[in-house]
Amino acid sequence: MAKHTLIYQIYPSAVGDLRDIADKIPLIAAKIKPDYIWLSPIFESPWVDGGYDVSDYCKIDPRFGTMRDFRHLIAVAKKYKIGILLDLVINHTSIDHVWFRKSELHDPWYKDYYVWLDKPLNWKSFFGGPAFDFSALRGKYYLHLYDRSQPDLNFNNPRVVKEFKQIIAFWKNEGIAGFRVDSANILAENNFKKGRIPGLPGFFSYYQTDNTINVLEKLLANKGLFTIAEPVGGEFFSKRKFHELTDKAFDASFNVGTLDIADSFFSTKDRVLPVNYRRWFKKLAKWSPEPAYAMAIESHDAPRAPSRFDVNPRVLAMLQFLLPSYNPCIYQGQELGTLNADLSMNINDYPGVQSRRVYRRLRREGKTKRQAMSVVRRISRDNARQPIDWGEYILQNRQPESILNFYSSIIRLWREDDVIRDGDLKVKRITKNGVFEFYRSLDKKRYFVHLDFSGQTASFLRDNDNELVLIAE
Repeated sequence: MAKHTLIYQIYPSAVGDLRDIADKIPLIAAKIKPDYIWLSPIFESPWVDGGYDVSDYCKIDPRFGTMRDFRHLIAVAKKYKIGILLDLVINHTSIDHVWFRKSELHDPWYKDYYVWLDKPLNWKSFFGGPAFDFSALRGKYYLHLYDRSQPDLNFNNPRVVKEFKQIIAFWKNEGIAGFRVDSANILAENNFKKGRIPGLPGFFSYYQTDNTINVLEKLLANKGLFTIAEPVGGEFFSKRKFHELTDKAFDASFNVGTLDIADSFFSTKDRVLPVNYRRWFKKLAKWSPEPAYAMAIESHDAPRAPSRFDVNPRVLAMLQFLLPSYNPCIYQGQELGTLNADLSMNINDYPGVQSRRVYRRLRREGKTKRQAMSVVRRISRDNARQPIDWGEYILQNRQPESILNFYSSIIRLWREDDVIRDGDLKVKRITKNGVFEFYRSLDKKRYFVHLDFSGQTASFLRDNDNELVLIAE
């Protein structure tokens, strides 16, 4: 039977967060009992893109603490049998990284650490605008699939691969349990002739190439670490591409694309769209039985799910844990039913590069400042990047009927009930109004699950004898 792991993601965003997280591990362990805690980037960074622009992979960003604080966190987690996963941002660095500075100056050792071309291609970045930017110092164009401050590394260069082997060894020696690898399947582009990326999903021919998989195998296979991929364009995965990535290099794939298809489209998350329940639930039914699939209802890259879908947080918990779920990922505060933050109506108050990009696009389309900001406030991923309210955590811990205690109960069911853990899935009904009904069965036991995202009826789980096992009212 497939191994089951529960991952709890924390997005460090406040001064001294490493010590604070260590202090809260007993609370997290008592209610969630995760196998791993995944920390979004804690490496040294100018924070243009919330830490996903790394300037030094072997230094802790001072805003979060010191290496001594990190070692203390590792030690506390170990006491509770929790492994720490680091977020390895491998596709690109910050423009402030010493590698890029030297590459820009045509240093003989570093000149091919990044992707440089004499003439730009008409590729578009995932953040909008051209994917190539001109360096006056180098006299060439560098590739950046994300923000211009995030130049893409050249993993066709064995020196770059060696650098990351050393980085991985460094953190393993510090006691980490593994990595979540950011943008894992776009490392080694090798087709710069056609001049453009084909329409989705054909872009996989440029990205998840054999060379990319070979690089990932060299870096991650047989290292004794738990590894989870975050692939780009995961909503367009074929089974072959999925297994190519997970079977050879990763234990699991954090495929947030199967969440995004509910109400947005790849790289155009700048509209408030109606939820397409049919498309979303059918995609989850397809992928959730895959043992290497890591289901996420929330992440640092999306607004809060109860606000996003206007739904009872308990129903979201049931969706995540009652479908086949081998490697579920809980995002900090999800277990409290956290709603979108009360964000500012001034775009200058938003740290996230995505929020500012969406605002500029909407203004170019003729939206007023107020109209543009009303969209940004709702869809911004800055909603999820707020510090967790630990006071609320303590309060809900004392309330038997709280959302936190509902999560604790359903996680216990997920861990202990063989039908929920390993049973087959059979879909009974999916409606456009948000009703999702399915069976879970194993041997002679069968459960029936009724989920109603409209809130018109109670969502519930019943057993063979039609006895109520779980209800979300």
